[in-house]
Amino acid sequence: MMRQGFLNIIVLAVVAAVAAGIGGYLLISQKITPLKEVQKNDAGEANSKQTDVEAEDIAETAEYKKREDNAVNKTIQPVDPRKNQPPQIKSAQNIHPVQTSPPQNQPAVNLNQQFVAIENELMESKKKGYNLAPEHSERISRDLDDLGRRGYSGVEIERLRKMIFELSPHLQDQEKQNQTAPSAYVSAAQAKCQSNSAPVFANDITDMSKVNYIAPPPTMGAGPSLKPHSYIGTDHARVPVYAPIDMTLITGAHTVGGPYGFIFRISCEVQLRFGHITEPIQEIKDVFPSTPAQDSRDQKIDHEIFFKAGEVIAYTTGTEMAGNWDFGVYNSATSNRYASDPQWNISATYTTAVCPFDYFPANLKSVYFSKFNSAILGGNPPHGESFCR
Repeated sequence: MMRQGFLNIIVLAVVAAVAAGIGGYLLISQKITPLKEVQKNDAGEANSKQTDVEAEDIAETAEYKKREDNAVNKTIQPVDPRKNQPPQIKSAQNIHPVQTSPPQNQPAVNLNQQFVAIENELMESKKKGYNLAPEHSERISRDLDDLGRRGYSGVEIERLRKMIFELSPHLQDQEKQNQTAPSAYVSAAQAKCQSNSAPVFANDITDMSKVNYIAPPPTMGAGPSLKPHSYIGTDHARVPVYAPIDMTLITGAHTVGGPYGFIFRISCEVQLRFGHITEPIQEIKDVFPSTPAQDSRDQKIDHEIFFKAGEVIAYTTGTEMAGNWDFGVYNSATSNRYASDPQWNISATYTTAVCPFDYFPANLKSVYFSKFNSAILGGNPPHGESFCR
């Protein structure tokens, strides 16, 4: 009986223990579950707040970067896809470009050097006794005009102009005709001329059967270079050159490329020019230097030579390239259209050039006119209306 009672006590104890365990488990389960939910909610809220802060930080960072990129883009522009090179970036170099022009005193130095070069050229001609060809004196006069326009001393320029006059017989003849030349500039040769502003050329200047064409004046060469004389085309044939009228050789040049050019005085007003003459007679050769010069300046001859109309003064084959030669006439008693042209009225060679064939009688003049070919010289096209009409 006692044993049965002890067993009952043990059973009750076990049941009580089991019941207590189950109740505790339920109680613990009820308490733990709300705690987990709270922890979960707190964590979720915290995570949500953290996510919002990070989003704001990211947005601010993006906005800052955007403003920074915009600021950079204002200075550095993107490469233009249509061009190989990017657009220019504004910089201090663009705002203040490097100075590339010469110092302000450089032009004055250059002007002085140019003036000295011209002066030396004239002094050398004077020392050697050379006269200036019309084209040469015109070139120097243009150079002096340019110096004057650029502000060089007018007194010094005028001093060189007087030297040009002293070395240019054609200018002296023109001044005498106009009766404006100072007595100190008058040459002795001028006293030998006779006045005749309308001479007649009674003889041909060459064998006209050998003439293929005549280019009447004026024409314009490269440079530009005005050519107020005519061209006689004989296609390299060796032809005689005659005096068309009584005339006197007063100057000329023996040059490397000429080889000879001559100026003849016909009267106080009229001069005649032959150029690119290859074989002058011995009497003419003897008055020129035997060694050809390197430039075309007229040279002082030992003495003047008089020729009667029809006399042979030379033979020529003309220029090496074209086979033609020059024939021009200048009359200081007249003036052509270049007299009012400031580009060319600096020289009597340009302003007093005339049609040389107008001085032949009608029967000879018609033969020359029949040979005219104004378009024959590709490099020297006609310059306006011809002198020969």
